[in-house]
Amino acid sequence: MTDILSLEISLLAQEVFAKDGLYAEVIQHLIDGKFDLVLKTDFARKFFRHESYDSTSGLKEWFRKNIDNFFETEDENELQKREFECLMVAVSCLQLFVQNNWLGPRLSDFSPKNVFPESVQNDNFTTVIEGELNIDGEPLLPQAIYPEFLYVARTLLSDFRQHFKYLQTIDWWMLRCINIYQQVIDGKSNTLREEAIKLLESVSVCEPLMTAEKYRDLQIQFHIEAGHISHMYYRYREAEQHFNTAKKLSGLTVEFTGAMGKKTKFQQTDKAQLLLKVSRNPDISSNMECLELEKSDKQSILPKNLNLDDDTLLENISFTDTEAGHITSVSSIEQSLILGLMEDYRRSRASSDFLTEEEIEAYLTYVLSDIKNWSVSCSALYLRSKLQKGSRRRVERSMRQLEELYNQTTREAPPCGERFKLFYSLIIVPVWEIQNQLAEILLSLGAIGSGLEIYEQLKMWEQAIACYQRLGKSEKAETLIREQLTIKETPNLWCFLGDITRNIEHYEKAWELSKNRSARAQRCMGYLYFGKEDYDKCLECFEKSLNVNALQVPVWFTYGCAAMAAKKFDVAIKGFKRCVTIDYDNYEAWNNLASAYIKIGEKKKAFTTLNDALRCDYENWRVWENYLLTGTDCGEFGEVIKAYNRLIDIKEKWIDEQILGILVRVVNEDIKDADGNSGKLIEPKLRELFGRVTAKVTNNSEIWRLYGQLCSNDPDKMLQYLQKSHRCVMQTSNYEKDLEQCQKVAKQSLQLAQTYCNVCSKSEDTKQSLMLMSSAKLMIKGVFTKIKQHHTDPVTQTIPNKDIEEICTELEQQLNDIMKTIEQLKAS
Repeated sequence: MTDILSLEISLLAQEVFAKDGLYAEVIQHLIDGKFDLVLKTDFARKFFRHESYDSTSGLKEWFRKNIDNFFETEDENELQKREFECLMVAVSCLQLFVQNNWLGPRLSDFSPKNVFPESVQNDNFTTVIEGELNIDGEPLLPQAIYPEFLYVARTLLSDFRQHFKYLQTIDWWMLRCINIYQQVIDGKSNTLREEAIKLLESVSVCEPLMTAEKYRDLQIQFHIEAGHISHMYYRYREAEQHFNTAKKLSGLTVEFTGAMGKKTKFQQTDKAQLLLKVSRNPDISSNMECLELEKSDKQSILPKNLNLDDDTLLENISFTDTEAGHITSVSSIEQSLILGLMEDYRRSRASSDFLTEEEIEAYLTYVLSDIKNWSVSCSALYLRSKLQKGSRRRVERSMRQLEELYNQTTREAPPCGERFKLFYSLIIVPVWEIQNQLAEILLSLGAIGSGLEIYEQLKMWEQAIACYQRLGKSEKAETLIREQLTIKETPNLWCFLGDITRNIEHYEKAWELSKNRSARAQRCMGYLYFGKEDYDKCLECFEKSLNVNALQVPVWFTYGCAAMAAKKFDVAIKGFKRCVTIDYDNYEAWNNLASAYIKIGEKKKAFTTLNDALRCDYENWRVWENYLLTGTDCGEFGEVIKAYNRLIDIKEKWIDEQILGILVRVVNEDIKDADGNSGKLIEPKLRELFGRVTAKVTNNSEIWRLYGQLCSNDPDKMLQYLQKSHRCVMQTSNYEKDLEQCQKVAKQSLQLAQTYCNVCSKSEDTKQSLMLMSSAKLMIKGVFTKIKQHHTDPVTQTIPNKDIEEICTELEQQLNDIMKTIEQLKAS
C-alpha cells in the first residue's frame, strides 16, 4: 500500500508536496495503518460536511455535492493536492473496511458514525448503503461489517473518476477496490468483471510505472495482483500470462525436482520425495524496499506455524542429502509470487488429483520454511489448512491452525501497517471464511451441531439449512428462516425459505421484494423447474436471472442443458457459447456445445468446438472419444488417428473396432478426407497405430483381421496377421453351437484360405507353396468337420439348419479347391 502512495508522490509535481513537509504526518498515518486518523483530518471532513442532505434525492446525490464542492478550484497545484487528498480518503476507507473484515483487529472506537454527519445517519442508513452496494442483483453478504467504508471508497474511486486528472495510480487502487468488493457480494458480478478488465489494461500500459526499471518490484506486485483478479473472473490464460511476467521480472526459476528421503517416523528405506526448487538469475537483483520483519520480532508477531504432532508422520520430509533441503532465500514479494504460481498451477489441474496435492504441498513447504511477512504467513498457513483438511492425520492440525489464524485477527500485534504489506498480492480470506472452513472441518468429523452453531453465528443461513437437513430437522430450518424474516425481510431469506419448502411462491416473493433485481430468486426457480422437467418455464426463469447478472457460469451451463432437453438446440448453443466466453476452460460446456452443433447437423463446427474442449482438459477421455467420433464423420482422418493414440495413452487398452474398420476402408478405397487429400496418405500412421494397438491387445481377432486387410498390398504380412486373427477366433469355446459364431469363424477361415491361395500364386517356391496349402487344408478341414458334425442329424444324416448348410457348402467348396491346388503343385 505505501509503495504505491510513495510512487504517487514522486510522480506528481514535487514542489506541491515539498513546502513545510505538507502531508508528511498524514502519509505516516497511512504507512502505520492509522486510517481513522486520516479521516479525522480537516480535508477529509470536507467530504462528509455538507449539511443539505435530502432523503428524497438520495445519498449519492448528497455525496456528489460534497465532492463537487471539494474540487471547486482553478489552481492547478491546488487541484493536484486535492486529488491526492481524495485518494488518501478513499484508500483510508478501503483499508478500514479490509481491516475490520479481513486482517483485524476490529476497531471498537471508530466506525462510520464517526465519519458521516448525524443528519445523514437515520435508522435505515446502513440498509440504504447495502442497497447501493447491491450490484447485478447480487446483494452484500450479511457478514460484512461497516459497508459504509466500502461505499465511500467505491464511490470516490469509480463513480467520480472524472475528477482525477493527475493521479497515476488511481486505476490500480480501483482494481484493489473491485477485488475487495467482489469478495463481499453473494455472486460474481459481470459489471465488476468488465470494469476490472478495462482497469487491468489501463494499468498494464501506465508509464512510467510499467516501463521504468526502478519500478520493477512494483511491476511484479501488480502482475501478481492482476493474476489473482484474473483467476477470480475465470480469465485463466490471462492469469497465467501475468504470473509468468512477474516471474520473468523477478528472475526466479521455479520447478519441481526429487530427492531421496523419509516421510514417516518408521520408514526404513528412503524413497523419492517431491520438492520445489527455486533458483535466481544472478543478473537480476531486487531493489525493492525491505518488507521483512526484523528477526527478533518474528516469533512474537507472526502467526504460529503449528506442529503436526502425529505419531507416524514427520513434521517435514527428512532428506538423505542435506543439500536437497537447501532453500534459496527469497524476499516476501517473491514468496507471494511463489504462492501465486502455486494457485495458477492448481487451477490448471484437477483438484482431485492426488499428485497435484503433493505438488501444492511442495510450494507451501518452501514458502513456510522461511517466513518474513505477516500476510504471507497468514496466506500460506490458511492454504495449507484448506489443503490438508481432508487428510485423516492432518485434519486436527488444520483445525487448530484455522483457530490460530482467526485469533490473529483479534490481537493488537502486529500493528495494522505491518499487516497490510503485500495483502493485495496474496490469497487472504475474510474472517468469516476462516470460520466457515473451521465449520466444514467440524462437519467432516461428524460434529454437525458445532458447525451449525458457527453458521448461525455468522448468519450463513444456506449452510445452516444444510446442517439441519443432515440432522433430519428441516422443520427447525424453516422455523429459523421465518424468525429471521420477522426481524428483517430480504430477498435472500425468502429464497432460503423456498429452498427448504420447495414452494415457488417464496421465490416469487423474493423477486417482488427485490423489485425484479434478485438474480438468485429467478435462478432458484429455474433450478426448481429444471428438476420438474418443465424446461420452458425453466428457460424463462434463467433468462430473467441472466438479464440481471450475466456472469453466472453455472446458470448459463444449466440453461444450455435445459434447452438441449427441450430440443431447442439454437438456444442451447447460445447458452453454452456464453458459458465458454466467460469461462474458456469449461470443457463440459465445450463438449455440450459440440453436441448441440451435431444435433443441428453442423458437424464441422462441432469438431472445431471439441478441439477447444481438448485445450481445456487434455486428459479427459470422454472428450477425446467425442473428438474421434466427430472427426470420423467430418473426414478428419489424420486427427482421428491422433485421437485414437491419445485414447490409448489415457486408457491403455482402449479399442474401437468400428473406427479402425472405417480407417482401413479409407486407405483401401482411397476415400478423400475433409480437405480433399488422398486417403492413402494416412496409411503409414495407421500402420503405426495398428502396431501399437496389437502390442497392447493381442487377443482380438477383428483387429488382427483389419490389420491384415490394411496390408493387402503385402500378401506375406496380410497372411501373418490373418493367421493371428484366425487363431484368436478359434479360441472361442463351443463356437460350433452358436450360429453367429459359426458364421464369424467360417468367414475368417474362408478369408484366410483365400489369402493362402494368393500368396501361393505369387510364390516361385513349390515346396513352400505346398506347405502353405497344406496348412490351409488342415485349417479349413478342421472348421468344416467340427461345424458339420455338431449340426448333422444322426438319423437323416442331413443338416436341418439352412444357414449352417450354406456355411458348410462354402467351406467344402473351398476345401475342394485347396485339394486341387495341392494336386497341381505335386504334379509340377
